[in-house]
Amino acid sequence: MNNLELTVQHVDVLSNLIATNAKVLDMMAIQETELSPLTIVKYSELLRELGNITAVSQVVSQITIYHAETNTIISTKFGGRRVDEAAEQAWIAGLVAQSSQRTTVLMPEHKKENRWSADQLIAADTLSFSRLLDLSQSGEAPSLIIMTLHKNKLAAILKPLLTSEHTSVVLRNREGHTIAAAPEKIQKDTAITELERLKVSVDSPQYAWTLEVMLPYEEIYEETKTMRQYTYLIIISSLLLALFISWGIYNRIAAPLWQLTDAMKSLIGGHYDIRLRTRRKDEFGYLMHAYNRMASHQKHLIQDHYEQQLRIVQTELSFLQSQINPHFLYNTLDSIYWTAQNYEAEEISEMVLNLSQFFRLSLHKGKDTFTVAETIEHLDYYIRIQQVRFLDSFQVKYKVQEACKSIPVLKLLLQPLVENAVIHGLEKKRSGGMLIVSGYVQGGLLILSVHDNGSGIQADRLQHIHQALQEIADEVSPLSYLKASDTGLYGLRNVCSRMKMYYGKEARLICTSEWGMGTKVTMMLPLNPAGKTSISAGHEYSFDQERVI
Repeated sequence: MNNLELTVQHVDVLSNLIATNAKVLDMMAIQETELSPLTIVKYSELLRELGNITAVSQVVSQITIYHAETNTIISTKFGGRRVDEAAEQAWIAGLVAQSSQRTTVLMPEHKKENRWSADQLIAADTLSFSRLLDLSQSGEAPSLIIMTLHKNKLAAILKPLLTSEHTSVVLRNREGHTIAAAPEKIQKDTAITELERLKVSVDSPQYAWTLEVMLPYEEIYEETKTMRQYTYLIIISSLLLALFISWGIYNRIAAPLWQLTDAMKSLIGGHYDIRLRTRRKDEFGYLMHAYNRMASHQKHLIQDHYEQQLRIVQTELSFLQSQINPHFLYNTLDSIYWTAQNYEAEEISEMVLNLSQFFRLSLHKGKDTFTVAETIEHLDYYIRIQQVRFLDSFQVKYKVQEACKSIPVLKLLLQPLVENAVIHGLEKKRSGGMLIVSGYVQGGLLILSVHDNGSGIQADRLQHIHQALQEIADEVSPLSYLKASDTGLYGLRNVCSRMKMYYGKEARLICTSEWGMGTKVTMMLPLNPAGKTSISAGHEYSFDQERVI
């Protein structure tokens, strides 16, 4: 459309040059109404001049001048002729009136009511442009110059749009009439319907025409059809390749990683019986076989270690408890000896009777625990022996809540504490000695204490006792008692170690004393110790049958 408008503008400029050309205007300066020989000579010269212009112009094919004074049409195509018919004169008068305002575009086959048109008047079959000559400025009747566009030039503008034999280009006026077309005779292709064609049109902003291009969709996509097929093939191949790679990654990497992860989680959770099946010979196969060996080895290690620790705990507990009876027996025999030196046989008989009751309860049919009530009863036999030994130089009081009497306690826990209170606290006190044994429940703990008003413990000795008890409490191994090199705290170490083994880390042994005022030893035992191992009933560490994933 731009090229077409530039061509039209070129014609318009050329017509303006001719309309204002002094030589042309001089030839048109004819005042007579009839064709005289001089007028015919001037017309001939004018035709020669116009012919020279059309010969050198590649755009204009025909130049026509209408001389109003002589009512004559002069054309480079057919020469000259007079306009005699009234209808033809009226049509020219209307054209003159239109051209007085601007350049008028004459369309081929542009019929008027009087049936005259530009192709009838000047034998033009393509676009023509008319404008007034400047003769009107001299007072003469208005004359017209009509320039016809070269048909081949118009076809040359339209032909580059013909991409195939099924493509058509049409230049139409606003009423829809065809001005020009390429090819000149558009053949209707019955195999291609209008719905299968792409129609592109553009309206000229300066002239009253529209340029239309129609071409089949199949031809538009013909060049991209092969590319589209290759694109589809590449997409499908890419999808298949991506699926194949994903399956390979999952099968070779992700799946074994998930198997190893699940197996390791189970191993952390304590399931040592899971094994992984694999025939792979790569790194993952090595890791899976290594995991199977590790799980089997770990299982055997735990079984062996647990059984070994259980045997050690049972042996140490039995050893610690077995040491209590001989230790006490030595002291009792010594007491009997000194009693025999000072008293009659009745006291000796009483001591022997209490001793026999004490040993009888100590055996307790092989059980490891007493109730608090049984513990106090058992302890009372021992205290009676000591009271006889020390000539009733001290008294004993039992302050035990009724609610805690039925609570089971590891046997022989209080007896070493009472023994220390009597021997180290009340032995030097000739009279007025007081021994208080108390028990109560507070904050989920069973609290048992032995309190005497004896000589007490000096500060440096008390600090040493606290340090020894703290070492036992911090010791990880259950054999803390056997590791002790200090035999001076035999009783307290014995009790503290047994408490730790039986009740766990929550059990505490507290010793408070003031020199010259007395000593108090308190045991704090959890009612529901976490992780307590029942030594008497045994403990079975069960392993399920091996499962394979």
